[in-house]
Amino acid sequence: VSQSRYVCRDDPIYFIETYCQIVSLDKGLIPFKLYDRQKEKLKVIHDNRKVILMEGRQQGKTTTSAAYILWYTLFQDSKTVAILANKATAAREVLSRYQLMYEGLPMWLQQGVTTWNKGDIELENGSKVFTAATAASGIRGKSVNLLYVDETAIIPNTVAEEFFTSVYPTIS
Repeated sequence: VSQSRYVCRDDPIYFIETYCQIVSLDKGLIPFKLYDRQKEKLKVIHDNRKVILMEGRQQGKTTTSAAYILWYTLFQDSKTVAILANKATAAREVLSRYQLMYEGLPMWLQQGVTTWNKGDIELENGSKVFTAATAASGIRGKSVNLLYVDETAIIPNTVAEEFFTSVYPTIS
């Protein structure tokens, strides 16, 4: 068990493929077997501080990102992750995928949980995840270690400039 925990800590792809589950429309809850392209994407995200991905729809980017965020918060102490999307409900959907994967983990991989709701999670190791809409005030004044912005292309023009102005200090 402890050997596997160390492998999981050091290798997000191993962790995701070995312990994470996703919902298949046809088969229900199944192991998350990554496609080669998803593995490449995870390596790029893991090895680089700033990453912008431009991908088409239905390529598993949201689920893959939720799995990486789960790995990140489980194995990194005192980290803060912000999940932003064009609507708060879309950001909460990413977090719900994280929660589903977390609940399917063996007990020995889980952290204690201090906050668990539709918009925020905090683990005993001090790592936390919060969600917000891509409004100008969504992240203003907050420090985050990992920022995930979903569906950036559909941020309304009326808030895009204000949103990016408020996010820029966070990612600088």
